[in-house]
Amino acid sequence: MTKPADRRRAVVRLILLALAIAAAFGAVTATGIGPTEAKHYVDQLGTSAPLLFVLIGGVLGLALFPGHVTATVAGMLFGVVAGSAVALAAAVLGAGLCLLAARLVGADAVTSLLGERGKRWRDFVQENGFSAVLACRLAPGMPSGIVNYLAGLAGIRLRAFAAAVTLGALPKTIAYVALGGALADPLSMRGGIALALYAATAVAGVFVARRLLVAKRVTSVA
Repeated sequence: MTKPADRRRAVVRLILLALAIAAAFGAVTATGIGPTEAKHYVDQLGTSAPLLFVLIGGVLGLALFPGHVTATVAGMLFGVVAGSAVALAAAVLGAGLCLLAARLVGADAVTSLLGERGKRWRDFVQENGFSAVLACRLAPGMPSGIVNYLAGLAGIRLRAFAAAVTLGALPKTIAYVALGGALADPLSMRGGIALALYAATAVAGVFVARRLLVAKRVTSVA
């Protein structure tokens, strides 16, 4: 098969991956299930509710469902302690599914489309996968779902990725869960702690990102 044909096939694979993600996101959005309906289902499920919430939350991660919404709902349904554990488990599961899906469908395609400079960036990200993912997970406003898929396309190792997601998602998850449990009184101490934790997470993200950029400059000079 000719090289142009290989490139066309790679582009088609990436387009199909994007379309599948968009279709899943649209399907989830169309359901219109809110916290009230979710609480009703949880009350009916009883002790199996946390496990089912983790599984559903993980699958929703594939559809780029906002993780902060999942964490907030977990706080409303299960409280701060149990909600944090459930939401974090769902976040890690969803991130892992995104990574594997992107790796299976599009990692080879991306590699075939990259030029020499792009391959050097990819190699750097692979070698510094933990720090790269951690910085993105801590950064405020960074769409975690997109980061998960990009990590899969970049070929980041699953172990480093899972560790970075767990560490990076933990403070934000606790913040959103605490905030979800304090929605009735957002000016309460719990709400204040949630906002302070989110701000501290943003500062940590900037610190990790700066160290990563310094490492990239050192590598480029070397």
